[in-house]
Amino acid sequence: MTAPTLTSALAVPFLFTSLGVGADLTVVFAAGPSPVGVTVATNYYWMQLASSSNEFIRVVEAAINSAMVGAGRAEVFTLTMGADSRVTISATGTFTMTLGVPLLLMGFTTQPLNVTTATATNPPQHFATFIQRVSADWTPKTAVAGGENLAGVGYGVYVGTYREEDDIAFGFIPRDATQRTSLAVNQTPWQPAYGVTLGNHAGLWSCRDILAEAGGEVCHAALGNFQTLLTSTTATYDNVTLPFSEIASPRKDRQREGWDAYFVWTVRLIRQSTQTGTRA
Repeated sequence: MTAPTLTSALAVPFLFTSLGVGADLTVVFAAGPSPVGVTVATNYYWMQLASSSNEFIRVVEAAINSAMVGAGRAEVFTLTMGADSRVTISATGTFTMTLGVPLLLMGFTTQPLNVTTATATNPPQHFATFIQRVSADWTPKTAVAGGENLAGVGYGVYVGTYREEDDIAFGFIPRDATQRTSLAVNQTPWQPAYGVTLGNHAGLWSCRDILAEAGGEVCHAALGNFQTLLTSTTATYDNVTLPFSEIASPRKDRQREGWDAYFVWTVRLIRQSTQTGTRA
């Protein structure tokens, strides 16, 4: 059976701190200048859903290719997120790469060894995907003080500003990492393996990891157009905040009563004053 198509995604910003010049990744070749050290700049990044200067996957790709040119090598590397949200590294020549922090963040659990192409075991960290989204769309919210008198005449004040909110129900979320594997699906599970530190662990990430790090952050949401945003630099994602009330008490229910395979996570998202962004 083919896994359902991922349609939506949520990316949380994270700080990457470089280990120093040439120390973040090492690429090894059988002949010619080798090894080649790669430097990824210290910065705040998002996975996939961000402009080119702040989108981690493309920044790592650019850093690797810059290091190749600097070392006098002709190989060109390409890093892409696939339809299943896993990252693939491709090169025009055979390479080996250390399992550095950038690869761990992108979901790799083993180092690429004498290959021209390598695909991560898991989706990236700081990133969640979904296959079902039910919502009423963005709704304006504002503050007013007023009412109507007995004659039906209205009175009061209106602040003149508003924000947009949407209650979104993300459905068919596997209960945990083990259930996700048994169901052979690609969407993010509700919780990770037991015993890990939420928001700071190796391996497959979960919705609870996203909740653990989303407080006070501007997240980027692909709502229904995730597949388009795998390649497009003109399609838009939404700039959103998860209210602390949603983080403190998540609204999680069974997809169907008595069925523990899938769950629904309902969350209120608040759209920022700069409502959208692109991957340009």
